[in-house]
Amino acid sequence: MARTTIRTEDVTDSEVTTAKMAIDPTDASTLASGTVPTARLGSGTASSSTFLRGDQTYDVVDTSGIATNATAIEGNKDDIALLGFKVAVNGTLGKYDLVDQTEDAFMDASGVDASASTNETRNSANYYSGKTGNETITAFTAAGTATHTNDSVTTSAEILVVAGGGGGGAVHGGGGGAGGVVHDADFTMIVDQAYGVTVGAGGASLSSGGSNDGANSVFDSADVQQILTAIGGGGGGGYPGEAGHDGGSGGGARYPGHPGGDTTQTSPPGATGYGFAGGASMAPDPYSPGGGGGASAVGEDGSPTRGGNGGAGKLFAGFEAYGTTDANVASSGSDGGYFAGGAGGSAFYGKSAAKGTGGVGGGGDGTQAPAPPSVATAGLANTGGGGGGVSTAVPYQPSGAGGSGIVIIKNNQDTQDMTLISNSTTAETQPDKVHLVMTYTNGAGTATIGTDLIAYASRDNGTTYTSFGLASSDDKGDTGGHTILTSHDLDISGQPAGTTMRWKITTHNQDASKETRIQAVSLGWT
Repeated sequence: MARTTIRTEDVTDSEVTTAKMAIDPTDASTLASGTVPTARLGSGTASSSTFLRGDQTYDVVDTSGIATNATAIEGNKDDIALLGFKVAVNGTLGKYDLVDQTEDAFMDASGVDASASTNETRNSANYYSGKTGNETITAFTAAGTATHTNDSVTTSAEILVVAGGGGGGAVHGGGGGAGGVVHDADFTMIVDQAYGVTVGAGGASLSSGGSNDGANSVFDSADVQQILTAIGGGGGGGYPGEAGHDGGSGGGARYPGHPGGDTTQTSPPGATGYGFAGGASMAPDPYSPGGGGGASAVGEDGSPTRGGNGGAGKLFAGFEAYGTTDANVASSGSDGGYFAGGAGGSAFYGKSAAKGTGGVGGGGDGTQAPAPPSVATAGLANTGGGGGGVSTAVPYQPSGAGGSGIVIIKNNQDTQDMTLISNSTTAETQPDKVHLVMTYTNGAGTATIGTDLIAYASRDNGTTYTSFGLASSDDKGDTGGHTILTSHDLDISGQPAGTTMRWKITTHNQDASKETRIQAVSLGWT
């Protein structure tokens, strides 16, 4: 039987050519199956197969192209982190982990280790920043001594110290001078520190000569030598014939031609003291006593028509007007009030002169005899207002007592420096390098990267941290209004062995004018 196949020995070398074949074996696209020998693949040097990602070119054949686009791979890592933040926000997710990466956009507090972090607070808008001191007002109103213990976060406060006002002079006496005032808008507070407080009493009411000066008020801490002292108001000059007494504000004079008292109030370091002199008595006979000085004006001299008016007190916005009347309030209690008004001098008995009136801020009015009752007005409590001078005949009537002082402490809303530490995440294998992508915003001021904002990573559960050394060059623009910071390939191989990963973010130089808000953090490792 004839053969129907061709055997190898039947084929002479070079006799069967490609042209004689139905399918070209050199065309790989015509091969339905099987393995193409490596030798038939050629050199593979085509260099035109490229694609684009944004403004970066990727070469899929030429290996030199891959090397020159290594930064694009880091860009992919950044994009994955930012995409993770967006997924967390859109899905209202807490902290979650990817392979060799952890993401936290602070949709809740589950990713932060509160026990290891300090001064951190999470805002309902899903960011972390340093805690702020409570903007509270504490007023000490009872005459005598007390203790104010600062809280654990407040580092500065606005403090107002008002001394007791001087009492009015007796028997055609001058008006009492207001208590001195000390105001510190930015007093440095030490957390948990105890401070001594003294509230000065007002000067005495007198029916004849005697001591009628107000008492000092003080806010101090002996441990740190910070002392704010307001000097008690000088008493008004009285019987038998006195000049006004010196004091925080000076008292008005009684005797013809005598001067009012001088102010002895000083300004402690970093603070401002307020006090003015009292008014003189008119000379010669008939005479009228002078008014007491106030925190913002001198007492008026006596005149033929009346005793001197008291000097006006000073308005301190932001403090409620404790113990004052509506006349001493700027427009409402929340707008603050006037403190330390001087008192009016009395009108000389038997003459036609009118009484002097007290200055705004708690100063008392003088009296005019013989119209009964011949009782002078006391200075208002907790304002340091001076007491009014009294004009009487026998039996002598009492002058007005000085108003007691006050110490008011208003904690400022200063942002604290923060340490924010993540909960731990376990790596699959021990990493030697870490990568950071984070976003932040400036709530107040402008953070300096690497100075006001620093980031760290740890592979040994936070026992050892290495700083990323962030700098302004790590700013990669913004997303959704948040500034993006990235740092790659931080070497942590020198840390103790471990696979328990944590990040740490610290903020510095935070205060009322600088608040740095951490919006999201991603830590990756290789």
